[in-house]
Amino acid sequence: MLKKKAKTWDKPFSEKIAKRVAKIPTGELEQWVDNAIYDVGRCLSSYQRNREQVYLDEAVIGAEALHAVVEELHKRMTRV
Repeated sequence: MLKKKAKTWDKPFSEKIAKRVAKIPTGELEQWVDNAIYDVGRCLSSYQRNREQVYLDEAVIGAEALHAVVEELHKRMTRV
């Protein structure tokens, strides 16, 4: 039996995030975009006030989620 080569994950966000985003109904994706943008902005504002690494770490996670949600929305809208 031939083995298939595993696909390499080459996106700037985790596969775990992509799987979670894929389960979100299309009608809710825009709200998720708004929430992710808000969260990234909140984290950056907190970082500016406190200069703690934890806020940058959270901003990165939020930015990854934002990217994943926008990419999923784009993918679904181009299939229509």
